[in-house]
Amino acid sequence: MATQREKVSRMETAAIDFIPWGLDADWPSLRWLEPIHGRRGEAVRGIRLGHASTSAMVLTCTYPRSRFGEAADTTQLGPLREIAFETTYAQINLVLHQIKTPGERPDGLIGSLVKYASQQADRHGEWPTVHWGSESAATTNLASWQSGFSLDYPDMYVVVHACGTDISELRLKQVDDLSGYTFGPDPDEAGAMHWELWANRPDLAYDDLTRTLVAL
Repeated sequence: MATQREKVSRMETAAIDFIPWGLDADWPSLRWLEPIHGRRGEAVRGIRLGHASTSAMVLTCTYPRSRFGEAADTTQLGPLREIAFETTYAQINLVLHQIKTPGERPDGLIGSLVKYASQQADRHGEWPTVHWGSESAATTNLASWQSGFSLDYPDMYVVVHACGTDISELRLKQVDDLSGYTFGPDPDEAGAMHWELWANRPDLAYDDLTRTLVAL
């Protein structure tokens, strides 16, 4: 008998009415998908596909432009600045998930990170450019994470986050068959980022992140 989680997984997957982009590489360790929700009662805003090996992790996020543009309009932000902030805000959360060493979180760190994410998004026109095959992407780095977004995919915004591998060397493909992806874990669960797969993962301490922010 299917578990409640498996039933939810099938319903979530059935609700996907567009083809997401994933990693064009043979990474056998783990692949998973996570719907990116918008407001309650609305269609799925986007899809995040996760790819992890014992040495690297890549997350590809696909957003239909029509839905993303509508969401941006409600916040009175331009779509490009909004997708840039989507990129930087997710990046700081990924870095925070990476901190596994003991120590109390410094006062004001979260506020400083959100401010950093906003400032970086404001400067998205200055981000370095890389190419994922024939598609170009604007990229930004924080700690051991490289993140970028591309406007070169028809009708979609595509955001990629990479750790342990060079974001400039990635190639993407459309994934019209999601059967190779398991339903992703609850992001609030311990180990949701699948760090357990990384025998030599690059751990961070809060002091490392604080020094990085000071240097920016």
